[in-house]
Amino acid sequence: MKKALKTWLTVVLVIITGACFAQKIKSDEIPYFYNKPPAVAVDKNIKNFQVVLEAAYEAKNQQLMKNYEQEKRAAVDRYRKDLADYPVLVKAAEARYDKEMAEYNKKSLGTKIVETSLNGNGKPVKQLPNRPYMTEVPYPDLQSSYDYGALGSTYINLEGYQNNPTNALKIVVTLFGYDHTVPRNMDEQQESVSLGSGNNGVHKTTLYHTEFSYRHPMTVKVFAPDGKEQLSLTPPELNSYKIYKSDATTTPVRINTELLVKTSAEKVLQENLKFINTLLNDKYGFSKVKRTATLYYIKNNDAEYQDMTTAFNEASSGLIMLQQDAAGAKAKLDKACGLWNTALKEADPNNKKARINKDITLVIYFNLLEAYFAEGNVSDGQSTLDKMNNINLSMSDRRTKIGYDMLFSELKTRQQNNQ
Repeated sequence: MKKALKTWLTVVLVIITGACFAQKIKSDEIPYFYNKPPAVAVDKNIKNFQVVLEAAYEAKNQQLMKNYEQEKRAAVDRYRKDLADYPVLVKAAEARYDKEMAEYNKKSLGTKIVETSLNGNGKPVKQLPNRPYMTEVPYPDLQSSYDYGALGSTYINLEGYQNNPTNALKIVVTLFGYDHTVPRNMDEQQESVSLGSGNNGVHKTTLYHTEFSYRHPMTVKVFAPDGKEQLSLTPPELNSYKIYKSDATTTPVRINTELLVKTSAEKVLQENLKFINTLLNDKYGFSKVKRTATLYYIKNNDAEYQDMTTAFNEASSGLIMLQQDAAGAKAKLDKACGLWNTALKEADPNNKKARINKDITLVIYFNLLEAYFAEGNVSDGQSTLDKMNNINLSMSDRRTKIGYDMLFSELKTRQQNNQ
């Protein structure tokens, strides 16, 4: 009995010790912005960019308006001619009527009665021509026109460059116009279960929504200052139809097609230009990208992990001030990395009681990876990843490491392309 109690107490002590230790590792989310190099090589002498927005549909708009004006002029000419001819037609109709009445009056009463019985009405009827009217020419369905210069400068901004046409990368974005199907009401059956009040059972409800398909294709081209084409792309994301679907209601909704289409067209235009801006900055821009880092620290009441606390605080400050004070941020991150690397010298992953055991070794590695990535230090980042290959990782830690593998691989490629 005593032996069993002793064994049980030992197990409990081990569990409590493990739980207390596990509680030492804490983390915090640190939002910051880091600098992302271009994906493609850019001549370092190019400091400017220029945006040209073109609408391929403007030519069609102009042709439609030209046809519209021609049809209006033709309608006016026809109306004026018909109006001039109208008195002559009226006079001819009245003369015809007078002649028919004269002939009618010459007939005997019996003849008139017979003709009335056979024809329904033997007496002539005055038939004057309809008064001329202006034919209404419908206004053409035009694509929206914009101040394309203002539109381009609002939505396209190549980070790391000045918007200046001198020795600039020339960005040409072509809009092909908003394309859509006719909005229509759709209905669908939905089953619901009712309980209580004697109405238990499955009930069917008809729900209505408005639906249509739409797209606004665009192309983007980039030219070097010498006119050589660097990029020509029609993003498939902008060429494919998307589906608009309104919220469901229990009654059909009257569709305001004009307002619905106009609102959708404006929204899609803005979204597509933002998409192209992101695409261009990924390829050519020196982008400022937001990222949320997970930094780890050791919570302990004594001074055993004071170095880890200092490193966490320095790294947190360094990440946050990275954009405002690059030199000061680097000094803080370097200090944090120095403290972490010093701690790793005493790492003993096989000893759970060691100050720097396996769990703490891993979180130090992850902290180092985040700091190296923020600094753009691919060499030390890759060295840290290689060291982690010698540690048996949990599934969660393996996924986190793979994420850093991908980050540093992309960063390395981008840096090599811009050497």
